[in-house]
Amino acid sequence: MDLLAMSSARTRTSETAMKRIVCLTLFLLSISPARSTAQHWYKGNLHTHSLWSDGDDYPEMIMDWYKANGYQFVGLSDHNIIQDVEKWVNVPRQKDRRRTFDRYLRTFGPDWVTYQKGANDSLRVRLKKLDEYRSYFDEPGKFLIIKSEEVSTGYQGKPIHMNVTNVKNLIKPLPGNSVADVMQNNIDMVVAQRRLTGQPMFPHINHPNFYYAIKAEDLMQLRHERFFEVFNGHHLVNNYGDSTHEGTESMWDKINLHFLQQGRPLMYGLGTDDSHNYYFFGPTYSNSGRAWVMVNAPELTPKALIEAMEAGRFYSSSGVTLKQLPQTGNSLTVRVQTEPDVTYRIQFFGIRKGRQQAELLREVADTAATFTLTDDLLLLRAKIISNKPKYNPFMPGDLETAWTQPITYSQAPQPLASVVPLPNAHAHNDYEQSRPLWDALDNGFTSVEADVHLINDTLYVAHDRPTFRNQAATLENLYLKPLAERVLQNGGRPLAGYTGPFYLMIDAKTQADSTYRALSAVLQRYRSLLTTGKNQSGVVTIVMSGNRPVQAIAKDKGRLLGLDGRPGDVGKGYSQAVMPIISDAYYNQLSWRGKGDMPSEQFQKLRQLADQVHREGKKLRLWASPEDPLVWAKLREAGVDFLSTDQLELVRDFLLKGAGK
Repeated sequence: MDLLAMSSARTRTSETAMKRIVCLTLFLLSISPARSTAQHWYKGNLHTHSLWSDGDDYPEMIMDWYKANGYQFVGLSDHNIIQDVEKWVNVPRQKDRRRTFDRYLRTFGPDWVTYQKGANDSLRVRLKKLDEYRSYFDEPGKFLIIKSEEVSTGYQGKPIHMNVTNVKNLIKPLPGNSVADVMQNNIDMVVAQRRLTGQPMFPHINHPNFYYAIKAEDLMQLRHERFFEVFNGHHLVNNYGDSTHEGTESMWDKINLHFLQQGRPLMYGLGTDDSHNYYFFGPTYSNSGRAWVMVNAPELTPKALIEAMEAGRFYSSSGVTLKQLPQTGNSLTVRVQTEPDVTYRIQFFGIRKGRQQAELLREVADTAATFTLTDDLLLLRAKIISNKPKYNPFMPGDLETAWTQPITYSQAPQPLASVVPLPNAHAHNDYEQSRPLWDALDNGFTSVEADVHLINDTLYVAHDRPTFRNQAATLENLYLKPLAERVLQNGGRPLAGYTGPFYLMIDAKTQADSTYRALSAVLQRYRSLLTTGKNQSGVVTIVMSGNRPVQAIAKDKGRLLGLDGRPGDVGKGYSQAVMPIISDAYYNQLSWRGKGDMPSEQFQKLRQLADQVHREGKKLRLWASPEDPLVWAKLREAGVDFLSTDQLELVRDFLLKGAGK
């Protein structure tokens, strides 16, 4: 059924009516086990240390312990260093440090261990680099070491640490003007490296209550942050808070309520060891085995693990094991893998509409329970507590526990007032923004782009082919339904008061014809939203880019979208309705990168192309252009219509200053 055709009484649309018009979709997981590919559980720790920084044992000994104790992946995350440089450590003449070395030498042998003895019984040991010892432990499908770093800095004496999982290059910590600013500056470095290298990676905020340095209000300000440690095994991190500081679970709920109201993806809670001590144990040491994550992924690779965690397909644990992924559709279904003579309490926590704090909704003394997300609930998560005392606990009296990730219904955030529409702003790879679609709209962008992959008749938004089918990341759930909601909020326009065209460019990464058929099918449900086809009263122009069946679309009388053309298509007679945009890679047109003056012959070449495109009533876009105001100014001067960018705020400010006119 046509979504907007259902809204004839737009002026009296209330929150309840909007639910009828645009089906609310789960912001997190709505994959049923029968529809997803084969999944596996992988146990991992994403935060631990070695002698490469302030741990007290050798990397090989640490990996040997984790592998022997049932872990499938580990991120060895030493402070501000990656294990790819030459590093020697002095071994003091302390009994425990010498015993540690002796164990290392006995375990791996003199052919493996490189050391030097000197005068006065001095001893130096060369630490093995990750690439040297990784092959000793890595086994496909069984064990994986993930290259990681703990970026460690601070603000006015407050320690601020974040881990980077699957980092490629060393990230040097940046300062800032506040706690939140320090975190954001370093998060932005991770995001930039991920975009530049194409390697999947993510940051996570470590132990916010370490010396009570980070408050929930600081975390609420962050963009591109999806993870923080709801439980950390280090003895100084104050997971539970105190009489004047809230615990991390309370912080977690408060952050997610704020994120939900802003239309941000939810923050997920990690359990980690943060282990430093491997031969001394007890409440005054930071030991292994105190907390971990259980990830439900199709394979044991960094890409699959990261995709699964970013989709919320994991839970955190200090000992309780679950039989299945708790998130199933709009419910949390908890089934405990029981141990003999152990009992369990399943607690469901949530935040009701109109309230600001989470509450205990139900507690069940059982090994299985389900709680369904109802219309009066904004957030829902579960905590499972056994009666089994935790061995070597973070705090005396701790019981083995597990934490599910929260679920919620998606909701469109309220439009910002006084947004200035920018007809020349195009959000390239918009899905990589902190808030896909919403960030672009709040910055006034009138064109957004999403890459899609066709998998089993459904279009999924991702740069590379995803390893599993995440319903929250379908084109419909990530763009079409939210865009329809925003049109309703704004009285019929994506941007209030803007009567120009709004473009949703869909870059097909899979086979052209089949992707087009699937795209046409899903667009049928949004006919009245669209400008292309028999209906001319819509407000959104869909443009297919990437792999395009050009002739099939041009000849399709019932088409609901246009084509993203190429310079070679100019002059071939395609109408503006069929091909509204002509696009090309920046480097196909220009070699100038913003240094010095643009060569006149390159400027004239680009100006000539723009004139040809404009004579056909079309718009010109160059992708992969340098993110540089000097370049943008010359592109606009030459007649390029769209500034294609990942830096939304920079382009917004550039255009608002009038430099882009």
